[in-house]
Amino acid sequence: MIRNNRGAHFIAFYSNDKELLEKIRNLLGSNHKLAPKKRNKFYKNRKQSYQLQIGSKEIFNDLINLGMTPNKSLILEMPNMPEELLGHFLRGHFDGDGCVYFRKNWAKDRNKLRWVFQVRFTSGSKQFLEGLHSSLKSIKICKGGYLYEKNRAYELIFSHNDGFALFRLMYDNISSDIYLERKYKIFQKASLVLNMRA
Repeated sequence: MIRNNRGAHFIAFYSNDKELLEKIRNLLGSNHKLAPKKRNKFYKNRKQSYQLQIGSKEIFNDLINLGMTPNKSLILEMPNMPEELLGHFLRGHFDGDGCVYFRKNWAKDRNKLRWVFQVRFTSGSKQFLEGLHSSLKSIKICKGGYLYEKNRAYELIFSHNDGFALFRLMYDNISSDIYLERKYKIFQKASLVLNMRA
C-alpha cells in the first residue's frame, strides 16, 4: 500500500510467481501490465520477480478500514473477520507467503525414509502469525501447530491432520480461478499417498 507525496494511492503486489499476479489482476478486473522488477546487482541469480500496481484511493481506503496498513510486513496484526471468510483470507496469504511441503526424508530414529507433510505460513510479523494461530484453534480447525523464527522472519507450521484440515478450509467448493494450481496439486498428492497408507 503506497501513498505518495502528491496524494496518489496505490496498491502494489510483488511476487516471483507470475501466475499469482495474473490471477489477482483477473479477479480485480484490471488491465494493468505486469512489470518485471529490476534485479539488484547483488542478487542477479535470483528468480525474476514481477509487480502489479493499481492506483485506487477507494481500494486503498477499503483496505485501511479492514485493518491493513502501509509498510505492514513487520507490524501486521491478524484482522477481525467473519468466520466464513477465514478460508479465503488464509488461502490468499498461503499463495503469497506460504508453502506445502511433502517429500520423503530420512528418519534417523527409525533408520528409514518417511513421508513428511507440512503446511507453512511465513511473515515478518510475529503477532500476525500468533493471531492467525489463535483464530484457527479457536474455531477448532487446528489442534497443534508451532511458531518459530527463521532468518529474521517467522513461520507457523502445521503437520498431517492439521495440514489436511487447512486443505479443506482453503480449497473446498471454490473455483480454480482463485488459487495457485501447483500448490493445490501438492496437497492432492499428499492426500492420495497418505490416505492410501492409512
